[in-house]
Amino acid sequence: MSRDEAVGYAEVGDFHVELARLREPALEGRPLLIGGDPRKKGKVVAASAELRARGLVPGLALQEALDRAPDALWRRTDMRAARELSGALRGAVRREVEAVEVEGLAGFYLRAPRAREAALALAERLRAAVEAETGLPLQVGVAPVRFAARMVAGQAGRGGVRIVLEAGFEDWLLAQRLEELPGVGPKTAARLAELGAVDVPTLRSIGRDRLEVLLGPHGRALWLLACGEDPRPLRTRRQPTTLSREETLAGGEGDPAALAAALGRLCERLDRSLARDGLRARRLALRLTLDDSRTLTRSRTLEAPVASAGRLLEAARSLYAALAFEGHGVRRVGLVLKGLEATGGEDRQLDLF
Repeated sequence: MSRDEAVGYAEVGDFHVELARLREPALEGRPLLIGGDPRKKGKVVAASAELRARGLVPGLALQEALDRAPDALWRRTDMRAARELSGALRGAVRREVEAVEVEGLAGFYLRAPRAREAALALAERLRAAVEAETGLPLQVGVAPVRFAARMVAGQAGRGGVRIVLEAGFEDWLLAQRLEELPGVGPKTAARLAELGAVDVPTLRSIGRDRLEVLLGPHGRALWLLACGEDPRPLRTRRQPTTLSREETLAGGEGDPAALAAALGRLCERLDRSLARDGLRARRLALRLTLDDSRTLTRSRTLEAPVASAGRLLEAARSLYAALAFEGHGVRRVGLVLKGLEATGGEDRQLDLF
């Protein structure tokens, strides 16, 4: 990283909870559990902040969580809606910061300026874009190193921004609870306490070599974190410029119904990829490999950017109709999307919300 850069982390905390509240505004401010059916041994996938403070954490049996918190409401996990909303979130973020490292459904690492005013301006742009296009509250943290940026974002709170600059980083780090460091769960914290490490300063004082002897590579990694070092690089990447999917047809198919079914499957797969990355396409190409090894290709620029399987299939069928290959079977069929761009709020399928 450049000396002029810091690390930013942007996330929508409690993503599944926020999704449920988008769909049902009356849930705002109510204790909420998201997970599988409690009658079928479902687990908690997400819990609102007030329930987590009462010990109801992801992974707990949902029925047990409901027994322990009779005031809590339950909503079933909806991964289809979550993936779609995640795609809209990615599109909003990528219009402000093109190169990001995506983490899960709702987290993003990015390069940020070290200057406070510039970092704050970037965070506010991100928050405004996400709020306008998804209705989600984005929280943003900026710090000198990767692990600290995520911790700072968590401390920013729902829809908040927190920036820890180089000058204040050491004081901030020394004040953190050991349990806040990545990789320090209850068992590790108990083991560290046995070794005399009850906070970041005492963890440092044990020394890297001794921690590595006692805890192995994990001990060395924890010591580096306690010293404010994070060896993991940012793996930011720009959005893809093309997406392609292919399918081989067993035996060489000449049956129009089989080809139509294959096109439908390819469009569904491309739809999922576009939704996952918050993208839409301006150009589509169809490629057929015949049983005599010839390749036929047709492409077209679409009248409007496309992000749905139905519209992709409609365009693919028109390209297929323009190809002439009578007397030959098709060995392989492929679709290529080009001219990819981040989706806008107008492309969201609002019926889900």
